[in-house]
Amino acid sequence: MWAPTLAALVVVFVTVSLGNWQWRRADEKRALQAQRDAAERDPPIDVTGPDIDVKALDGRRVRVRGRFVSEFDVFVDNRTYRGVAGFHVLSPLRLAGSDSHVLVLRGWVASDPRQRWRVPSVPTPGPEVEVEGIALRGLARTLELGRTPEPGPDDRIWLNVDADRYRRWSGLDVQPPIVRQLEPARVGDAPFDDGLVRDWPRPGGDVQRHVAYAFQWYAMAALAAALWIWFVAWPWRVRGAAPGGDETR
Repeated sequence: MWAPTLAALVVVFVTVSLGNWQWRRADEKRALQAQRDAAERDPPIDVTGPDIDVKALDGRRVRVRGRFVSEFDVFVDNRTYRGVAGFHVLSPLRLAGSDSHVLVLRGWVASDPRQRWRVPSVPTPGPEVEVEGIALRGLARTLELGRTPEPGPDDRIWLNVDADRYRRWSGLDVQPPIVRQLEPARVGDAPFDDGLVRDWPRPGGDVQRHVAYAFQWYAMAALAAALWIWFVAWPWRVRGAAPGGDETR
């Protein structure tokens, strides 16, 4: 009788642990969404100099000024929007009055369904611009099978972007953070229409999914406990037997 009891304890422990993990993930994403909502309401912080405290800026609204260097644009592959395949456009911005650059995640553009590897044409302002966005330490990564080789000089479509690899590829002095653009860049007082979609996913958008998974795991734990009671504990009580012992006669 001890074998099914031990098995039930293991199942209950594992499923409750997984339910707690899903619940913590939901809490983390609620907190992250609250942080992002607050950041979008706060006035932007100017990012102008080379000495930037990246940790302090992470998740904050920032403002950068400079010129886009479009010849070093990178298109981050395997990004979808409302079920349509496309790219995230990542452009270096040379900071005004500096030789340093920051990478700006400008928005989403659809890929050509007939020529999957064709680099899309994205309008880029030539004059100095002002960009507001959210500072990020890095970008979400897509699973890669094996080690990805170094990109060639003409490779513009990347599955993932690593800051060190990008520096080697471009030869630019790129510093963190990455700026996820929130609205059209401004040339003077006028917004520049580049046609990109900036409807970024919300960190708290899938909280309910984590909550649902948590309840599923808790339900499995309850089911395992109920089955143990029904098939193991209850027969002992009915027969008047002690767990692991002989039946009383």
